[in-house]
Amino acid sequence: MTNLKDVVVRWADQRIDEMLGAPPMWGSPESVELQVLQLVELRALALQPERELAAPRRVLELYQSFLREHFPEQPPSPLHELTESLDLLGAFRDQLARATTVENPFAHSLVAIKLTFDAPPRTSAVTGYYEEFRRAARAVVSGRGGGGRPNKDVEMATDFSLRDMSLTQPNGRPGEALLRLGQAEGQQNWEADARVSQGLGSMLELAEWAATDAGIDELSLDDPERRTRTALQARRLLPRHGIRSAFIGGTLVARTRPVELKASFESRFVQVVAAHSAPSPFARQDEIRAIDLDGGSLTLRTGPKRGDRLLCYVQPERLFEIAQVGVQARITGSLYRPFGSKPFVIAEVVEIVEDDGTLLAAREGG
Repeated sequence: MTNLKDVVVRWADQRIDEMLGAPPMWGSPESVELQVLQLVELRALALQPERELAAPRRVLELYQSFLREHFPEQPPSPLHELTESLDLLGAFRDQLARATTVENPFAHSLVAIKLTFDAPPRTSAVTGYYEEFRRAARAVVSGRGGGGRPNKDVEMATDFSLRDMSLTQPNGRPGEALLRLGQAEGQQNWEADARVSQGLGSMLELAEWAATDAGIDELSLDDPERRTRTALQARRLLPRHGIRSAFIGGTLVARTRPVELKASFESRFVQVVAAHSAPSPFARQDEIRAIDLDGGSLTLRTGPKRGDRLLCYVQPERLFEIAQVGVQARITGSLYRPFGSKPFVIAEVVEIVEDDGTLLAAREGG
């Protein structure tokens, strides 16, 4: 599988070579010159669409400068009026190709997400990762524990529009998926956008930190509650389902060089969570009272009173599989009791208990 950019560039180069190899077959010298210039423009557009759309005469102006350099004594004229040979058209194409780099999607997109795979990309893996990214962005900004809906402005600000998507699988290399996201539709809310930018930026900062040996005191997130919330939501951005790694960047988070997220960052994120609350083993069976897909958690009923609730953070794939409340579940994981905040659990295993006491589809969340 190849993306459209590569197809267009390869096709344009092949057609230019065919034209210059036998110009009379393609028309008069003037016609060949115009056709080649259009193909060169098309080639440049495929490589850097943002730049070419912003300056539609750029290639033509470069061509005029190119001809002046080769015919400094001649008045400005098309190539076919300056010489009988059209070979300089090929030289111009090659010179422009050397000077044109592939557009950096992270520099020209509000948000860009690149996923690399160990095998041919699956549609569910790509769409599932984006959905989790969107939900994590909402949760980290909203500061939600469990239940309820996020702020409407935050909902709109994280409902990104899909500007472009490409899937490639070059020979001998892992497959890649690239999603380029734009501004959400509707009226723009600057305050909500700023909050989303800050929340996503905090998660990416945490990922950058996780890739080093730095201590927790080197994080700029100095508020324990916000730091914990950021780490819990950043865990949801770690690659799963055959995804090898994820790269996130864009103008919204001021990162033209993307931040890479790896599954191995899990232990570093948990280290952040445990910095202000030593974990203890957790294993109990209770009723599921609520499922919060945006927050990435479920709520257990631990007693008869209204406040007898315990929040459990569950891996995305397992949370979607549960999909029901009012059932018994056996949760195994780690219990955290942060000072000044409600306790919560990071679940490792979630097992639904059938009416006859048997366990249904136990799966580790890891």
